[in-house]
Amino acid sequence: MASGGGGGNTGAGGGPGMGLSLGLGLGLSLGMSEATSEAEEEAATAEAVGRLATTLWLRLRGWEAVLAAAQRLLVWEKPLHSLVTAAALNGLFCIIPRGATL
Repeated sequence: MASGGGGGNTGAGGGPGMGLSLGLGLGLSLGMSEATSEAEEEAATAEAVGRLATTLWLRLRGWEAVLAAAQRLLVWEKPLHSLVTAAALNGLFCIIPRGATL
């Protein structure tokens, strides 16, 4: 009985395994065009991002030091510098509207 049970399991395992491989084969053959178009779309997106990064780098390379200094002020890397800058900008905005009235 043990050998008969083993034979039944092997037969039952072979049946779904075959059906599963056929189903996967058909699914893969139908999905290949989708996978190819997705890969082409990803490649085009990566190329566009690369062009954008290069363009930005070329335009901003002269401003790197200024942008880094502005970032340091905005993230309060040096709190005293950020505090003085915030106070100066606040004072500037308080003074300008009073002098610019018509």
